[in-house]
Amino acid sequence: MLKEVVKISNQHGIHARPAGVLAKACAQYQSRIEMIYDGKVIKGKSIMSILGAGIKGRGSLEIICSGSDEQEAMAKLKVLFAEGFGFD
Repeated sequence: MLKEVVKISNQHGIHARPAGVLAKACAQYQSRIEMIYDGKVIKGKSIMSILGAGIKGRGSLEIICSGSDEQEAMAKLKVLFAEGFGFD
């Protein structure tokens, strides 16, 4: 199991388009991917879970990956968060 705290670089938080990018990226991996934001557990492969969390910009959250490809998944997610999912 890997855990990392990442910064949310998107000024407006994770709205519909970044949430879609995030869920799609998580779905590419066998590993279980969850995030903790403001005390809420978010299922990484569920766009509804991501949107329902109300993730605001310029904060941080914890990513938890566990499974056979957890290292690859974590590396990809760290890049996505650092680059703002390609959106502002």
